[in-house]
Parts: sequence; C-alpha cells; structure tokens
Amino acid sequence: MDFLSDRPALRPPLTGDKALLSIDDDEFGLKEIIARLSNTLATMVRGDGYALGIEGSWGSGKSTFVNFIAERLEKIPGQHVLRFEPWLIGDKSVLIAAFFSLMAAEIDRIEESTEFGSSFTSWQLRRARRKLSKSIRRYGKYIGALAGPVGGATSLDPSGATALAAIGLKGLDKLIPFFGNELPLEKLKSEIVEGLRDLRRTHSEIRFTVVIDDVDRLPPEEAVEILRMVQKVADFPCITYLICYDSNVLSEQVRHTLQVEDGRRYTEKILQEVIHIPPQEPFALRRALKRKLQQALPKEFERIQGDRDAEYRQHLFFDVWGGTFLVTPRDVARLFDAIALNWPLLPPESDFCDFLWLQLLKLKSYELYTWTREYLQNVGAYRDGGRAGDTQPGEMAQSLSKLMEKHGWASRAYISGINSFLPGVGSFAFDDESKRKVFDFTRDELGNFEAKQRLGSPSHWRQYFAFEAPSYALRDGDIVLFRKACATTVGRAKAFLLELLRREHERRGHFVDLLLDRLLDLPAGSFSTSEADGMAWAFALTMDELAVEAVGIQEFGRSELWRKAVHLVEKNKPSDFSDIVTKGKAINWLSHVVRDLGFAHGLPKGNRSYPENQWLSREALDEAVVLITRRYETFGVKRIFTLPSPLDALYCWVQLGNPSIARQYIAAATRDDAGFLSALQAMRGWQNSSDTGVTHPLRDDVVGHFLDKEEAFSRLEALAKAGRPQATRRKASALLKAWQRNDSAKQPVAEIAIDDASDE
Repeated sequence: MDFLSDRPALRPPLTGDKALLSIDDDEFGLKEIIARLSNTLATMVRGDGYALGIEGSWGSGKSTFVNFIAERLEKIPGQHVLRFEPWLIGDKSVLIAAFFSLMAAEIDRIEESTEFGSSFTSWQLRRARRKLSKSIRRYGKYIGALAGPVGGATSLDPSGATALAAIGLKGLDKLIPFFGNELPLEKLKSEIVEGLRDLRRTHSEIRFTVVIDDVDRLPPEEAVEILRMVQKVADFPCITYLICYDSNVLSEQVRHTLQVEDGRRYTEKILQEVIHIPPQEPFALRRALKRKLQQALPKEFERIQGDRDAEYRQHLFFDVWGGTFLVTPRDVARLFDAIALNWPLLPPESDFCDFLWLQLLKLKSYELYTWTREYLQNVGAYRDGGRAGDTQPGEMAQSLSKLMEKHGWASRAYISGINSFLPGVGSFAFDDESKRKVFDFTRDELGNFEAKQRLGSPSHWRQYFAFEAPSYALRDGDIVLFRKACATTVGRAKAFLLELLRREHERRGHFVDLLLDRLLDLPAGSFSTSEADGMAWAFALTMDELAVEAVGIQEFGRSELWRKAVHLVEKNKPSDFSDIVTKGKAINWLSHVVRDLGFAHGLPKGNRSYPENQWLSREALDEAVVLITRRYETFGVKRIFTLPSPLDALYCWVQLGNPSIARQYIAAATRDDAGFLSALQAMRGWQNSSDTGVTHPLRDDVVGHFLDKEEAFSRLEALAKAGRPQATRRKASALLKAWQRNDSAKQPVAEIAIDDASDE
C-alpha cells in the first residue's frame, strides 16, 4: 500500500504484552514499593527457606512487578536471582530435575568467582566444589525420576509410593540400587542443606531468589508439582521463592488435581506470605495509554486539536469507554500494540478516534465489535436507497440495548456517546428505552460520515475492519481522479463517468450514483472554477446515455442521476452555461436543468418562485431557453420523442419557449400515424399504486399541453379499431387503454378487439 510511506515511524516500538524488565520503564509509580520489598527480601528474611506469593489477575502486572524486584535484588551484594520457567520444559517428569540443574549451575558460578571464593578457607572451597553442586545435581536427578516414568523407575514401586515422593520422600531408597547410589536420598538432601548453611556462615549476605512466573498457566499437574517442590523437595535454606499466579486459577487447579475441598487454603499453607498486586486506578491506565499513543502518533493528536467533534470523541474514548474497559496494564499494552500495528494500514484520511474506539471494542467487548460490524454492513443498503430486513432493525436495537446494559449503560446509554461513533443510533441518547431505534438517520448524517471517511461511512466502514473498502463502495481515489479530470480535460471526465457506468455491479450505474453522492457531500465552495466547469460539461455530454443505461436508478419514475447532477451544478455554478446548453450532447438532461431553473424563477408565470435555487439570473435563464429551443427545432421533434425523458424537453419548449411554435412543430411531427403514436407514447407519465403497481398512464391534461386532446383521443380510437398495419392497432389499443380521461363518460372500453387476420 503506497500510503504506508506517508505514516511516521512508530515510537516506542511494539512490545506485545511482554512484561517490563526495568524499573526505569515503570508507568504506574511502583518504584517506592519495589525498593522497600526488595530490601526486605535481602535483609529481613531469615536464613531458612521462604516462599512468597505474588498474586494478581491475568494482565495485572505480576510479571513486571517481579521483574522489577529481580532487577533491584541483582544490584544488592550477595543476592543471586534464578529464573525458573517451567512452562518452557513441557514435561512433568523433568521439571524438578531442571530446577536443580539450574540451581547447581548457579552454585558453580559462585564457586568459580574469585571474589566469592576469597571468603572461604582453601579446605572449605575444596569441600564446596566437591560436594555442593554435585549433590544438588544428583538430588535433582533422583527426585526427577520419582516424578514420572524414567527407565521403568515407576515399576519399581508398584505400591504407588513414588507418586507421593515429592510430598513425603516416602519409598525413595527403593530407587538407590537402580541408580547405583550408595547414599540414602534424605542424607543427600542433608548434605545440600549443610552446604548451603556453610555458604551462609562464610558469607552472611548470600541468598538465592528463585522467580517462578506464570504458575497458573501450567497444566494443572505441573502447577501442583511446582507447589510440591517448594513445600517439601526444595525447601532449602538461603532460598526465597517468588511464585507468581492468579489465585482463582491456581486454587482451581489444586482442587481438581489433588481432589481437595479448598484449593486456596492448600496454597496458603505452602506460601508464608502473599502480596496482592493492587489494581491500577482507571485514570492511571487511561493516562498511560494516552501518553504512549501521543509519543507514537503525535500527528494524529495534532489533527484532532481544534476539531470540536473529534475532541469530544477523544474524550469519550479515553474517559468513558477507556474508563469502562481498561482494567489492567496488559489491557493498555495490548490496545496500544493493536493501534500502533493496524493504524498505518488504513488510508491516511481515516478517522483516528473512530479507529481507537473500534480497536477497544475488538479487544474488550467482542460482542459489541461484531454487532457494530453487522450494523455497518446494513448501513450501506440505506445509502443506496434500500433498507435492512423487516425484522432486523428491531432485533438489532434490542441486542444493542442488551449489550449496553451489560456494560452498565442500561438506563443511561447517553453517557456512552455511542451515537458519536455510529450513525443512526441517536435515539440511544434517550432515557426511554422504548424509543430507541437503529438505522434512524438524521438529515445528511450518512453524508457527513462519508465526507470525513469515518467508521460509520457506507463507503469506508470496511477498511476499518479489513483494511479495504466495501466491494460496493467508491474508492476515494476515484473522486480525486474525476475532479482532476474535470479541471484539466473534459474528455477524460466524460470517459471516467462512462467507465464508472460499466464498472461491474448488479445495479448498473451504481458507481456513478455513488460518485454523485460523494460529491454532493462535499461542502459548498469545494470545487475550483475549472472543476465546476469541467463537471458541468461532463454531465452535459453523458447524462442522457447514463439515464438510458442506469434505468434502475430512479425514484418516482425520474432519474436519480439527473436529480443529483442538477444539484451539483446548482452548488458549483459553471462560468459559461450558455455554451454548455448550445453544445452539450445530453439535450434531454439540459432540458431538465433549464426547466428546473424555470421553476426556481416562478415559471410558467403565476407559480411560486424559489430564490435560493436561482443559481442563474433571469437574463441568463432567458438566454438558455432561447438556445435550447433553437436546438429542438434543429434536433427534430420525432427525435425528442425517443429521448429517455421526452416530457422534460416538451414541457421546457411549451412552458418556457414559444408555445405556439412548439405546437406547430409537434403537429407537423404527428401528421403520420407513426409520429402520432410516438408522441402519445412520449407523453405517458408514471404512477405507482398498491393495487396495480407501477403504470404509465396517459392523461388529458398532459396531452392537452401539446395537442387537441379530443381530436387526439378520437384519432386514437380510430387507429385502435381500424389502423393499418396490425402493429399500429396494437399500439393504439395499448395507448387507449392507458388513457385516463377527466370525463368519466368518455372513458374508453377496457378492451378493443383487434382483428388477427392479415392486413392484406
């Protein structure tokens, strides 16, 4: 995507939801408590073993908390931090052996340290090297064998005593012949204890802190194995265990695995003390997220400044929605990464506040996220003049109410400001739940969303979900290309409209319709003079063809493309309309434009005028009428009858031009039967009723504008009865049936029999 290069490099980099390692990165004021706790662990814990629980819910910051402690302890002389990560091992049978291997390796490093070794006598150092790390490795090897089947070890204890070894060390001597060990296991453990005490006596500050993180993420059997290890197997002096876990999860694992009644009480018996990670204040979480985003995406926040609507939505996102959904530091980290990763994938003009809101829903309320996606899929149908299914609006309003209730906004949905992010849900600002609706769009609401390329835009919503526009939407680049073509080369603008006409869609002309909608959404004055001139010329060259091809884009029998094009010309007045009227190929649409201007000036005489629509002066209108009526004379009346909307041209000629001359031309064109029938066909109107559906009646008042209606009716009756050839009789009969007479006594019979015999 070429727009990626327009986005600045993100700072800070993505971190996923990994725990922080250094207190320098602390965002929630933990420095003081970390310092106090670390000093306590280093100076006040007795020489015996100690187990401290760090408890908190998922994402509360346990790992970060214990990392800060480890960092602090490592700076204190004599403190040795070991990180035991059992979830990397994935095999219960080697868990304990892996731990003791880690412990022995640390002892080796200590023994090899000149600084540390200087505190020993030569005899003590030789003894430590010979005994301690070797004993630890052997001990871990034997205990590991008892934790699971290794070399058939479990078959040596059919009584099941090995399964209890980690708790009571019962039956361990039965494995000694298997390993060729001459020392009982308990004596081996005693040697380790004595070796650690020797270290303590010669170096009073020494202590090992073993960090065991994410115990609650282990399979239940492995989580319980860690607790057994801490309680009975590895309860050595000089060792402090920092065990991180979620109490609700771990207690359930213990209860299920050991079949005890209360897993929480069992856990509390193993841990001497538990530190509960305090929940972060909501304002601190919101502040941390905002600070990270401002550092990474400063230009987006600069764009918001001064835009009152965007500033309000920014407030809603951080203070209302963020205050409701952001619960833990991990929420902040994950939401930041989702925003920093996905925002550059959107086109540069996308709405940042809408994107923030959608990413928050995706992370913390997936039900509301999927509801929003389904809702916006249907919004596109309304933009095209359609609607959702009969039951869908009610069902979606009800489901939205339930989701709002779930998040505490049942009777006060207005507080959420959801109507600031989505169109058509403004009624959710009311306290009365019975009045809440969806797809309830206010005037120009969809157009405003579309003009700003917002989440609720029918043309842009999909790019917020899938980073691409909906298949039925017009690309923003298309609008840029059309405007550029209008400003430079009219031929290119014309070709672009015809290309949009032929662009594949089940509703032919759909993309032209969308283009006109999008252009209408632009504020007045958006077009330069050259753009306005080029656009009017492009319409004057194509609109008749577009009306024929896009016959499905109509309302009340009138072309919607024509109506929208007229409004665009009205908003963006061309500099020389008379030249366009003279040379524009789309004479039918130009007739529609001139006639619309006539209405604005109160023509025909006696009608109300509409000054707000008079984008041409009366003098300029009169000139346009002269020019267009001259074209009718040379164009030919019979060709007018074949236009997509011939009544526009005929009325324009008779009502705004010289009616007597117009009727003379019409009379001349209807002397022959074919011309007469074509004229009547051109004068048919449009009508829709629940009984008959859409029909195209002939009316006395319409025919009377152009012909003598009584003479025309009598002539049509004669043709229906005796016209030649047979096709003439059929056409006349159909027109006679469609004619609605003002005098009911003169209504034609329902059917006129047509002789099926040959005319000859």
